[in-house]
Amino acid sequence: MTAYSEKLKLWIIGLLVCLFVPPAGASDFWTKKPYQNWSADETQRMLQESPWATTLTLGGVQNSVMNIGAPNSRGSGAGSSGEMETDSSISYTLQFRSARPIREAQIRAAQLNSHYDKMEPAQKAAFDASTAKFLAATFPDRVIVAVTFHAKVPEDEIALRTYWTDQSLSKLSMTVFLNTKTERLSLLAYGFKDDTFQFTFPRPKQLSQDEKIGVEFIHPRINAIVQQRILQEFPVKKMMVEGEPTI
Repeated sequence: MTAYSEKLKLWIIGLLVCLFVPPAGASDFWTKKPYQNWSADETQRMLQESPWATTLTLGGVQNSVMNIGAPNSRGSGAGSSGEMETDSSISYTLQFRSARPIREAQIRAAQLNSHYDKMEPAQKAAFDASTAKFLAATFPDRVIVAVTFHAKVPEDEIALRTYWTDQSLSKLSMTVFLNTKTERLSLLAYGFKDDTFQFTFPRPKQLSQDEKIGVEFIHPRINAIVQQRILQEFPVKKMMVEGEPTI
């Protein structure tokens, strides 16, 4: 390969890299425009995968006995056993609902569902009045984390709902925490409705932007998906709004 060909190859590779690197800050739409202008996709991203929300998925493997009683290749009636993957999965979506950006996204989702952008001025005013108190709420001494679950298998969904319905503050007090670099904060309150449970914690005394804040709880065994400790961490640096951590 000639020197010219080598330079041309490197130039083309560099061009392709540039084409696939998103502009800096392109994903931070919440800093570029008010929530009233967020698209449906942006609103969903804020609620499911943003500095204040994330979705994690758990999968399962089960030991299964297959072909029990069926003749095998040797004519025997013995079955074969082994480990097989199942198609079961459970997802948890965690949201810091005490954080204003999440509440803005909840309001924007309601606007989109109600076709707010096509409403008459009087209708918009009534809608805004009904959501103003929700948006204006402050949480100086609390942090609220909502966790919504979904199971691929209906039976698993029922089992999850039964488990989280049966939980209480006293039952969860030794397994649910809000973790910072210097504090492990215990649960103050617990609530459950439909497919969402809610943790309330004391607000950390201080947070620096170079640390992470983690939500810790135990996922119960649900059929093939084993019991496991969940520790989902959020970088505080990404949760800064106007120079302050927003949780």
